[in-house]
Amino acid sequence: MPLRLTFRCVDGTEYPVMFKIGDDLRQDQLVMQIITLMDQLLKKENLDLKLTPYKVLPTGLDQGLIQFVPSSYSLATIISNYNNSIQTFLRKFNPDDTSPGTYNIRAGAMDTYIKSCAGYCVISYLLGVGDRHLDNLLMTTSGNIFHVDFGYILGRDPKPFPPPMKLCKEMVEAMGGAASTQYQCFRSFCYSTFSILRKNSNLILNLFGLMVDANIKDIAIEPDKAVMKVQERFQVNLPEEQANQFFKTLIEESVNALFPQMIEKIHQWAQYWRK
Repeated sequence: MPLRLTFRCVDGTEYPVMFKIGDDLRQDQLVMQIITLMDQLLKKENLDLKLTPYKVLPTGLDQGLIQFVPSSYSLATIISNYNNSIQTFLRKFNPDDTSPGTYNIRAGAMDTYIKSCAGYCVISYLLGVGDRHLDNLLMTTSGNIFHVDFGYILGRDPKPFPPPMKLCKEMVEAMGGAASTQYQCFRSFCYSTFSILRKNSNLILNLFGLMVDANIKDIAIEPDKAVMKVQERFQVNLPEEQANQFFKTLIEESVNALFPQMIEKIHQWAQYWRK
């Protein structure tokens, strides 16, 4: 189990971290650096997706510090404690009876949820992040969704038949379902994010290229193919309209994938019996 520590800064503020032993966190650090870069590129185009690029500091080959994000809970915990409803969780911490259009949830919180969900769907697809389950998808009480634990990237996954991205039905239901205005906004944010990052693909690929000889776990497996694996996901040769259709198909495949739903149930039972 990670050890949670809280440092008191010179200005009196607290900085919570987790000290983790048993994992090489250099890969997590690389992913967070890329997410930070992507966040900057998106904001440069006036698209703030409310991402949460927390800090990771490896202190050895199998240990390091991870910034703790306050007021955050795993989606597994939220779904378990709030009657299988992410929407109920959002409503509890962001109530607004004057906003029936966002299910009595403060409009800003719903907007944050939709944007962050779109951002991480695109980013996790582009980086080929694997081993996604509801215990390593977290959300703050303000609605910011974010991913943790990047032990598998570049399409690697310990489970068979992984979806292109982690987008379960509970996440869609929190937006109001596939027919809702919020879900259409989510898809639109996905298309915009994909488009902006495709335009900046060379910069992102160059960063990956610099790490080919850094002995990062999943890059080291096939270092000569690492950049190509990411490049293929950008689909840079597709025109804008076809790229949107391509990503629409990825979203539909992810939401409707049945096998990952079965794997998620097995994971939940395993976690239950482990406790």
